[in-house]
Amino acid sequence: MNIFKKKAAAEEPPPGPTSMTMPAPSTTPPPPPPRAPAADLAARPRPHVGRVRLVLAALVCATSAAASGLLLLEHHGEPRATAAVNQVCGEGTQSGCETVARSRYSQIRGMPLAAIGLFFVLSMGSLLLLSLLAGPESHDAVAALALLAFVLALAADIVLLGVQVVAIRAFCRLCLLTYAFNALALVLLLPARRDGAVVGEAVTKRDGRLVFAGWVLTTLALAGGVYAAEKALDARQMSRTTSILGGAPAPLPSVLPSRPLEPGTEAQRYQEEARVATEQARRLQEILDDPKKLDQYFAQKAAREFDANPVFPMKLDGVPAKGAPQGPIKVVEFSDFLCPFCRNIAGAFAGYIPQTANRVTLYFKNYPLDSLCNPNVKQTIHEGACWLAMGGLCAQEQNAFWPYHDKVFSSQLEKPEMKDLGQIATEAGLDAAAMQSCLASGRMKARLAAQIEEAREGGVNATPTLFINGKRLPRINDFVATVDKEAARLGLPPMPKPTP
Repeated sequence: MNIFKKKAAAEEPPPGPTSMTMPAPSTTPPPPPPRAPAADLAARPRPHVGRVRLVLAALVCATSAAASGLLLLEHHGEPRATAAVNQVCGEGTQSGCETVARSRYSQIRGMPLAAIGLFFVLSMGSLLLLSLLAGPESHDAVAALALLAFVLALAADIVLLGVQVVAIRAFCRLCLLTYAFNALALVLLLPARRDGAVVGEAVTKRDGRLVFAGWVLTTLALAGGVYAAEKALDARQMSRTTSILGGAPAPLPSVLPSRPLEPGTEAQRYQEEARVATEQARRLQEILDDPKKLDQYFAQKAAREFDANPVFPMKLDGVPAKGAPQGPIKVVEFSDFLCPFCRNIAGAFAGYIPQTANRVTLYFKNYPLDSLCNPNVKQTIHEGACWLAMGGLCAQEQNAFWPYHDKVFSSQLEKPEMKDLGQIATEAGLDAAAMQSCLASGRMKARLAAQIEEAREGGVNATPTLFINGKRLPRINDFVATVDKEAARLGLPPMPKPTP
């Protein structure tokens, strides 16, 4: 007996003597109470991502973008960015950031990883900021999508960290900082972890569609902007590298007072010293604010360093040379066949040397940044550079060093080994069997070690390093100006102006 029948029986009147017959109560159960709509039953409390978390995640993206932008500028050798990175990572071969930036793992198909990272965090930051213009549902959808993106980014960061540990054997502190920023953004967006349906739900609403449409357009604009910036930086880098074909910088006005302090009272003397100090500070600020003046300042500083450098006796017998036979201006280059800057300067020299009117002789010496043969390198930067250096010495035995030189620098080589040099020799027109026999004999190890030791004695710790008539050149892009000064010192007529 169900509850409804019990209720009916309880309500029956007691039997009595009456002639009225009451109708039997209906046995049909009453209709069930109205049910809530299915949408209400499906609704469950969801942990919404608040505006504060979205703003904080966007700020993390902005900070990460600043670090990625600095790494991108440093990748292209921008002076101010390089100086800033050196403050964090150290200088020269001791810089982990420099080592990572110069490795072959720093780019994918010619695009620096720093540029890819910059684009990613700018895109994610713009998505988070656009979501603030919409409702809570869009906040959740955007946060869920961004969370997935940062999970993938952190997975890529773990792979890149492994590359630094295993392949490069150096750590870029700024790179590690960007990895930490990605992890922090992921933590901020963790409350958005849920299934992907929330993104689809947001797209069905007007606010969500506007947010995602705006993000797509912004991402396309950012992709174009980052790509254009990368190409502009690449062009600037090439311009700086090939600036050895340019002229000397204009003289920079002296920052020192042109007349001695006037004698007088103590107050006047202090006043004059304050005036001079203020003027010096003003001029120095002008230099720092003007990139051209800053470059002129460094050029003058480098010129003074070159003049003060001692003459280092160079051993030039049997060294590959091009240009004027026994020219009055002898340029010795210590190079690494896997160094991208050495590749650029090799192209610049190819156009410059024929225009020097038989006054400049270029000598090539090896300084591979590979600890396999170079004990001065604590961490290998260019794995396989030792084999290429010994291959150059073997090519010299075949009187074909420069064809080998040009072929190696025009090739994209990754960790070359001894067996790979036979193919390079063949493509350069050399006897591959003789090349392999020369390398297998090991007789070039002593010659290479002698060049590396000579470089160490001359203060070489990076490539390319140039010496002009025995003096080390502080800056590559002061080359032409220094050669012109050296020609004037030797009483030679002015050098012809190089053509582009």
